[in-house]
Amino acid sequence: MRTWRQMPAGMNLKSFGFATSIPTPKPHYTLPEYCRSRGLEDFEPISFTTYAEYGEWFQQQLVPDVEQVHVTDVSRSNGGFSVTLETGEQFEAKRVIVAAGLGYFTRIPEALASLPKELVTHGWDTSEYLKSGPFPGRDIVVIGAGQTALEAAALLHEGGARVQILARRDVWWSDRFGKRSVIEALRNPNSVMGPGRENWVLQHFPMLAYYLPDHVRVRFTRRHLGAFGAWWLRDRVEGKVAILRQTSLVSASAQGGTALLRVRNAAGEERVIEADHIISATGYEANVDRLTFLRPELAAEIRRIERAPALSPYFESSVPGLYFVGPVAAFSFGPLVRFVCGAALATPKVAKHITRSVRR
Repeated sequence: MRTWRQMPAGMNLKSFGFATSIPTPKPHYTLPEYCRSRGLEDFEPISFTTYAEYGEWFQQQLVPDVEQVHVTDVSRSNGGFSVTLETGEQFEAKRVIVAAGLGYFTRIPEALASLPKELVTHGWDTSEYLKSGPFPGRDIVVIGAGQTALEAAALLHEGGARVQILARRDVWWSDRFGKRSVIEALRNPNSVMGPGRENWVLQHFPMLAYYLPDHVRVRFTRRHLGAFGAWWLRDRVEGKVAILRQTSLVSASAQGGTALLRVRNAAGEERVIEADHIISATGYEANVDRLTFLRPELAAEIRRIERAPALSPYFESSVPGLYFVGPVAAFSFGPLVRFVCGAALATPKVAKHITRSVRR
């Protein structure tokens, strides 16, 4: 829950409350039930603060034995693994489950790579930058058209900054979910991933994507549920924040403590934008080699789908006993596992596979 705890006030989940419950076979531990018992919004939008509090409550109730410490090294040892913690403690493990989230996989455009770190913040670290205010009079460029980009732009604008959003295409918004006709509900049934037939299939037949050819699954995972903003954010952005649509970043340089961005629009026209800071809400790319706690020789043994691990139907990698769950598993299982709702597929499969192995 560290990521959610760090989010600033005013940022919310894009997903529905019922779709963001942590799975457990025990009743009455869902996010909506938690919210209703405390008089909080239980459908949408739900604040990151509420979600972090729910996650910590869930952990304290059901998984009390948690050691909150970073793992710094995982290597092969005696038919299993040797694990080293940041405290210096070492121990042996027969199996390791990597549930590392997105923090290791941030992606920043190559054009921004040469800029000083104080001029660029990835969307993942937006919360830290938002805490660094005040912002009145600052010129900030937000690159991206997804929820993180749009919500960061809204908060910066509300904090007094002059904000411009740089989007390679148009900005899309979700529709408010309300009463629908029977025909519309059949055409676009609701699911834990939002309305739509593809989403419904992903929820109710979660292993279907796994058995598609790799190239088909990867292409589908990349395009499905792309960048868009939640309907409840729209009024805080449109008409208030400048949006440069169908505009791409050509190059960037630093000059006198500011960034100079050369951009190009759909007509091929170029111009230079000066910014005091850049928020690069440009997504993530799963790459085993960026999991710095895995020894390079161990990472080299892992069979890949592109840069992500290729996994068995039980989320086990080509290294026996080494499992990967969460967004890093998406190129094996499709877009469902990028979200909290994907844990309902991953956790019982991993648990049952390990249980059977122990019994054998």
